[in-house]
Parts: sequence; structure tokens; C-alpha cells
Amino acid sequence: MHHLIVAACLTASLAHAPAARKPAAKKPSEEYPKSIQVRATTLTQALAHRIHLNEGQYLRIKRLHLQYLNERRELEMSLVGAPVADRDTQLAAAQLNYEQALNDLLYPDQRVAYQQLRANMTAHRL
Repeated sequence: MHHLIVAACLTASLAHAPAARKPAAKKPSEEYPKSIQVRATTLTQALAHRIHLNEGQYLRIKRLHLQYLNERRELEMSLVGAPVADRDTQLAAAQLNYEQALNDLLYPDQRVAYQQLRANMTAHRL
């Protein structure tokens, strides 16, 4: 919980920092649409609340969420006229890559907590 509060405070302070006068290179997160940035933040905060991420994990997982959500958006846009089976196959591959990358970022006890969370969410949706 402490890590989440610290991350939120850092995010808020960075968001309100005065802009530099020199044109600076865009941050990687600025390359993504605002809707994806908001969704990635929401997903990361929810995950951090449930499985207690440290600050480094929080930042890496948020970056992973940004990449994954952007990849999904691009796939969905590029596969508009494609057969449903092809679209499902490509989206499933993107999801699998995301899951593997996320598992690589989590500690063993966090992986167990994440798997339980997924199982509970899936059961809840049914």
C-alpha cells in the first residue's frame, strides 16, 4: 500500500512539474494515446493494490500495460475486415506474450496471487 501511495504522489508531482523551456524528447508514455495511458494506469494501480508491487515493478508493469494495450488497439484496427478466427488468433498471441512478460516481472508469491486473482475474476464473469 505504501508503494502505491508513493507512486501516486510521484506521478502527481511529475504531472504538475513546470514544463522545460527547451523542446525535450517525448517520454515513451507520451507516444501512446491518452485513453491508453489512463487505462494502463488504472490496470497497474489495480494490480498493485491486489498483489503489492514494488516501485520498480510498478513502473515496468505500467510500461508493459502501455505496450500491450497499444498493440491490441493496433491489431484491432488492422484486422477490421479480417476473419474472426484470424483476429482471435492474433489477439490471443498478443495476450499470451503479455502474460509471459508479466510473469517474468513478478516474484513467485506474486505470480500465485495473480493467478488466483485471474481465476476469481474469470469465475465471477461466468
